[in-house]
Amino acid sequence: MQPHSSKLLTTINPATGETLASVPMTPTEKIFDIVTATNRAWRKWRSLGLEHRAQILNRAKHLLFQQSHSFAELISTEMGKPYIESLAMEVEATIDLFGYYTGKGRKLLSDRPLSLNNIFFKRRTCYIHHQPLGTLAIISPWNWPLLIPMGTIIPALLAGNAVVFKHSEHTPLIAQRIETLLWQAGVPKDVYQTVYGQGEEGEALVSSDVAKIFFTGSTDVGQKVMQQAAKSLKKAVLELGGNDPALICADADIENSSSGILWGAFNNCGQNCNSVERVYVNKAIADRFIERLLYKTKLLRLGEGTNHNTDLGPLAFQQQLNKISTIVEQAKAQGHQLLCGGAPVASMKGNFYQPTIFLRDASAMHPPDQEIFGPVLFITPVDDDEHALKLANTSNFGLSASVWTENIKQGRRLAYDLACGNVMINDCIVSFGMAEISWTGVKQSGIGWVHGEKGLDEMVTIQYITIDKQSRIQKFWWFPYTEKMVQAMRAGMDFLFAASWRKKIKALPSVLTHFTAYFVKNSKRADKL
Repeated sequence: MQPHSSKLLTTINPATGETLASVPMTPTEKIFDIVTATNRAWRKWRSLGLEHRAQILNRAKHLLFQQSHSFAELISTEMGKPYIESLAMEVEATIDLFGYYTGKGRKLLSDRPLSLNNIFFKRRTCYIHHQPLGTLAIISPWNWPLLIPMGTIIPALLAGNAVVFKHSEHTPLIAQRIETLLWQAGVPKDVYQTVYGQGEEGEALVSSDVAKIFFTGSTDVGQKVMQQAAKSLKKAVLELGGNDPALICADADIENSSSGILWGAFNNCGQNCNSVERVYVNKAIADRFIERLLYKTKLLRLGEGTNHNTDLGPLAFQQQLNKISTIVEQAKAQGHQLLCGGAPVASMKGNFYQPTIFLRDASAMHPPDQEIFGPVLFITPVDDDEHALKLANTSNFGLSASVWTENIKQGRRLAYDLACGNVMINDCIVSFGMAEISWTGVKQSGIGWVHGEKGLDEMVTIQYITIDKQSRIQKFWWFPYTEKMVQAMRAGMDFLFAASWRKKIKALPSVLTHFTAYFVKNSKRADKL
């Protein structure tokens, strides 16, 4: 039997089946040593100061820009998505994340004064301080192999934490490139480390002495991560699955909305946690909408991601192809009307699957409430917006949704009633690439935040510090408790909070008497000291 250290991850081009490379897996026993080392190193990284860390991350941003073509090529080769998606939605969006956090992070992480409302505390100074957590475990999936991990790695390092990163076993080459990029920029090697492996290695990382876990992936695995983390009361941020709806209102622009849904359903071959998977279209425009959507779907060009004219690349690996085939066959068996697609592309090498659209009656049996994660879309004609809203909210997931309408006021009203963390009106998906927008899920779609200011808050302990500069004055609420103390507090509460002005005025002499005596007593004490 071979020793654990000799195990390899083999990465394959999903468009051709060609083996790209083999990467040694990290022995599970070594993971604990890695975390121990980063726990020793992070305090020195924190002591560099925010400005110095921002400068290092800015260097990483410029290096990524210089290497943007090779990064995009690698993503398209190893994961399969079209080159333009790799370049625009992975590389460019990550460069923007660097710029956002290094630009805004100084302000967001600086100490902030806090005004105190209670009159008894008005003479105090209070401020919010952001304290790094230590070593963070970041576990990311294969479908967005650059943007998703960097959305947590960048703010984690900026805030002064160390990072141990485990990428998916399907995209180890991209993990290597991220590591090299950060080390070249000046992030110390013992502050940023990579673990290579599968589920066993991920479990070892979660069990190690990390301060917090950031996991992006399926809901099933996320639940296991949470259960495992709970054994040692580790905090965790979980960005999980979705079964995202789109509401097409009667006044929606058919040409624009059909193009948007086409892209939302089939970009990255549907392998997005926030892909459009369910469409609820008003019956008044359903026939015309479906006609335009089918026409545009049939024009999509399938091919290798590195071909710049490819619209739809392959599924990322064989298991994904098998999963989508099963979902489609189940939908056929349930009687949903197949409008196009519905099978693998037999004439092409690799894991290619036809873009697939089903028509589903609102009263028909629903397919399983699961994240499809492939090029499959269900369309349901509905009576009105309320009907669409009701069906959209039936899912156990609540990640994102979209509303398509010319009436922005109505679009906002529908957005407010959608049970999800993110809603786009007249667009979809792309808000995940907006660095300022914080992402979260409701129901089974996640816990905690990524991106934006709230995503940065997840990287720190938010510490409240209050200062009483009158260090020689004893507080009137300290021991010993007396009857005079009770009388003073009652009078003070009447003066501050009574609804009647008469009661306030009546309490004023008692307030002045008691609190004047208190200040005189403390002044004499301070003089003696």
